[in-house]
Amino acid sequence: MTVLCQNHMPEALPFDLNNFIKIANQLLEQLQLSHQELSLILIDDQEIKELNSNYRQKNKATNVLSFPMLDNDNPDFGPQMLGDIAISVETARREARAVKMAVIDYMAILLVHGLVHLLGYDHEQGAEEAATMAAMEQELLHALNKQIQPLTK
Repeated sequence: MTVLCQNHMPEALPFDLNNFIKIANQLLEQLQLSHQELSLILIDDQEIKELNSNYRQKNKATNVLSFPMLDNDNPDFGPQMLGDIAISVETARREARAVKMAVIDYMAILLVHGLVHLLGYDHEQGAEEAATMAAMEQELLHALNKQIQPLTK
């Protein structure tokens, strides 16, 4: 199992990066995807705004974006890249503060949300898909022993 993490933040992170990577590995294991590779990119609001504008035509910052890459055409050909998850640490810090939550816990919520998107779920596709996604997020957060609410509702 491989979690690749790029930290593009110019200042110190408000959480332990190794702990965050450990959470990502636990999630892959829980999903029985330990043979997959996952790329995490920690960025600021400006960089996520550019990604959101380029890939979703939404000219605003957001908290998390997912870019799936999974191709099951060659499952026996070593580990496959599940995809990229980009998280704005600036937005996460603000949103965590607003709900009086530790930044690492909020980052876990964003990571779970992004990961479920990589698996093909999309809460913007209707109420039923949103409910399925929320249930999956809650199950993953519970497996992490995080007694926190999922992002999707």
